[in-house]
Amino acid sequence: MGTESLRPPLTGIGNYTLNLLREFQALPDVDAVDCFDGNRFSPIRDVLAGGDRPSASSSHGRSGSQLNVQLRKVIRAMPMAYRMRSAWSDVRFKQGSRSRQDFVYHEPNFILKPHDGPSVTTVHDLSFVHHPQFHPAERVAWLSRQLPRTLERADFVITDSEVVRTELIEQFSLPSDKVRAIYLGADARFIPRSAEATKAVLVKYGLVHGSYLAFVGTIEPRKGISVLLDAWEQLTPAIRRAWPLVIAGAPGWRNAELMGRIEALRAKGEVKFLQFVSAQDLPFIYAGAATFVYPSVYEGFGLPVLEAMASGVPVICGTGTSMAEFAEGACKLFEVEDSEALALAISELVEDSKLSAHMAGLGMVRARHFSWARCARETVRVYAEIQP
Repeated sequence: MGTESLRPPLTGIGNYTLNLLREFQALPDVDAVDCFDGNRFSPIRDVLAGGDRPSASSSHGRSGSQLNVQLRKVIRAMPMAYRMRSAWSDVRFKQGSRSRQDFVYHEPNFILKPHDGPSVTTVHDLSFVHHPQFHPAERVAWLSRQLPRTLERADFVITDSEVVRTELIEQFSLPSDKVRAIYLGADARFIPRSAEATKAVLVKYGLVHGSYLAFVGTIEPRKGISVLLDAWEQLTPAIRRAWPLVIAGAPGWRNAELMGRIEALRAKGEVKFLQFVSAQDLPFIYAGAATFVYPSVYEGFGLPVLEAMASGVPVICGTGTSMAEFAEGACKLFEVEDSEALALAISELVEDSKLSAHMAGLGMVRARHFSWARCARETVRVYAEIQP
């Protein structure tokens, strides 16, 4: 399995990869798993020994991990960066895969490397097709060139939702029986917690249980944060004082203007920006929120929505999205990019305690249908179907 996405801080694909690896260890049908980090193969136990260690990243200051993220962003923005990195990684993969031709190669991060045995890819979304303006031009060009080749070579394609599965089949004329939607799961750490249980973590961030709105996700335009800020400014002063907006996430693509706006609101004391929050603290940030708002324009799945639902928090997300698909009525919906509608949804939830409790209950019930164990079992079934 490709594990380049495990480099910290973990984003959505990294979490997907890590949780699959953890669950594979418990499945009797999986004989062995070797992991390729872009340079070399390692056994699964060594990878998980590193991946399960608490991250040194902090939401305060610039950690070594955050500096590495910034450095990678600079490198990726260079002309030919994707081609050069991919070419080097392909050579190393080819060398190591010669002795693994009877293995199923699963690439959880879109683009397959050369493998003489059966191959599976996970295509999480097609945002580079539908919203190229939200990505660096080099990344769009690279994915546009490489994904059709990957889809032609792959024995099977996995998506995170039926929304993306349908898009993929229509966009690339793939046979429908070659593509399967397998929903993601919420880690068992995401559970409802009392004010007493969250206090020790929340106090570090200057937060009070049940007294803030939360957004968690990569800080980039596609996540709809600008619409969230527009909606925030339309709320009454009383709501903004009672439920301050908390934004947590690692930096993403093309976010200079967005970061400037967040910083201006933070300087005025109207928004709390936590930056990247460690995996240890994140469940408490979710569980302490009065409402979780995820206004993303487009997602392959939208894992933060499921994590917030599992944490017993009412959630707001966009209608017609993959989040609305898997939530099945357990989230309050608004028309994507309509800040007035989002402001109204926020007001209704924070001012109506019965509605808030009802939506939180629906979310918890729905979230129980999803688990990483289920995701892993369904993924292994795909492997079994394509093995000769």
